[in-house]
Amino acid sequence: MNRKLTLLLSVFLFFALLGAKGAEDQGGGQEVLKELDDFQKSLANWMKNLDTLGLQFNSMQKNVNDSLIPLKEFDKSAKGIEEKLNTIISRVEIMEKSSSVAEVKGMLDSFGKTFDVLKKLLSDITKRVEDQEVKTAVFEKKLMETQKPLEPVKKTIEDLSKAVTDKIGDQEKRITAVEDSIRTRVTTLDSALKSFDEQLKSLSGMDSRIKRLEKTGPVVTGTVTVETQPTAQAQIPVGTETAKATEGVEPAVAVREPVATPEEGFKDIGDGFYIRNVNLFLFGSSSQIKGEVKNFSDRDRSIATFVIRVYNASNMLLFTQDFSIKTFKKGEIRAFNEIISGYRPIDIARYEIEPKRRY
Repeated sequence: MNRKLTLLLSVFLFFALLGAKGAEDQGGGQEVLKELDDFQKSLANWMKNLDTLGLQFNSMQKNVNDSLIPLKEFDKSAKGIEEKLNTIISRVEIMEKSSSVAEVKGMLDSFGKTFDVLKKLLSDITKRVEDQEVKTAVFEKKLMETQKPLEPVKKTIEDLSKAVTDKIGDQEKRITAVEDSIRTRVTTLDSALKSFDEQLKSLSGMDSRIKRLEKTGPVVTGTVTVETQPTAQAQIPVGTETAKATEGVEPAVAVREPVATPEEGFKDIGDGFYIRNVNLFLFGSSSQIKGEVKNFSDRDRSIATFVIRVYNASNMLLFTQDFSIKTFKKGEIRAFNEIISGYRPIDIARYEIEPKRRY
């Protein structure tokens, strides 16, 4: 565009000189030269204004990215100006072919009108640019004011994010510690299971040896009467003895009875322990065994474990259950109460109670 304006100015100066020379010959050259000089000054001022407008436009384009719509309109106006300048250039070309001062004056008047239109358009565009700059400044101010209340929220969110990150890190550390502890416990449990398997094998061997000794050695047996309501009684054979039982409900039960202790009612079951008042009771579809056990040994026991074995009339083992008594002091009498699940008293011919030894 600047090149076109420069070309236009050069053409105008060229024809102005030609017009001035022709005007001197005709007697009106001074007036034409004056008009051309005024036109040259006006054209220079418009070029400066156009340069200033270009600088303002570049500044606005750098600072405001959202003001593209007014700039598009400016672009359209600039294209219109360019078209009008092209028209001016075509007119100048026509002037080259004309040597009449009157035609030159008419063209200058036409140029003046065209520049008036351009001046008005540039004034409108400048006003729109200034309005857009004001709107942009107001928008930026409002944006800053809007962001001020958000600063505490942003800070709070950052603090929360940091706290959550720290907590997640602590949780991961705890989970890692728990996993390590679980691995250690699993390893310990595996070792304990292996040791337990070895002990079971040893106990199985000892149990078979005890059974052989029981078969070869003498066993003294006795009876314990099961508590029932007073009804007619029937005689039920149990092994080599007869046990009393309530008809249709509860039989008398035979129990191992080692040598009695000096204290009345207690019977030795081995390892320094004695029992008394052992009875069977019906407990739904199962049985309940109650009694008392005394520590006649010479020391306190932190935990004493006993085993109950239940047999039927064919001397077949039906049920085995362990129970423990904690902190069993020397000379103390403690009660026990256990459930024999799945077998009623009528199904039980005899039972045995003895300490569970550790080998």
